[in-house]
Amino acid sequence: MSAHTFPRAFAAMAFSALLFGCTEKSSEMVTPEKASQEAAVQEMTDQEVETQPVTEVDAAHISPKLLETYQQTCGSCHEKGLVGAPITGDAEAWKPRLAKGMDTMVKHARDGFNTMPPAGLCFHCSDEDYAALITYMSTAK
Repeated sequence: MSAHTFPRAFAAMAFSALLFGCTEKSSEMVTPEKASQEAAVQEMTDQEVETQPVTEVDAAHISPKLLETYQQTCGSCHEKGLVGAPITGDAEAWKPRLAKGMDTMVKHARDGFNTMPPAGLCFHCSDEDYAALITYMSTAK
């Protein structure tokens, strides 16, 4: 390395550090999708929501264990239709979604879709649980 190359290389590295920052978060990329999800979650947490627990169990569509899961996860948004979530029991609102097929619905529940967070906040649910919960929520009450 010549005597003139080292100062130039050092200056380039220093300029890069100033330009791109030297914080821990500088390596995190904020994609438009991630920003949209964060905004939706913030909107959900900023809203005061009065929820009422679901007390009637429709044994033909959901087990007591899954009803408890619904109350702790899905119901947070689907009881009131927060951030565009179709309301539980509103069969008309669910029709266009169900038209995509149960496999797609389960994939969206598991992986997240639009403002729905990954796993729908049910991190212990299996694909079969998601299908049962979707059936429960999409059935007219």
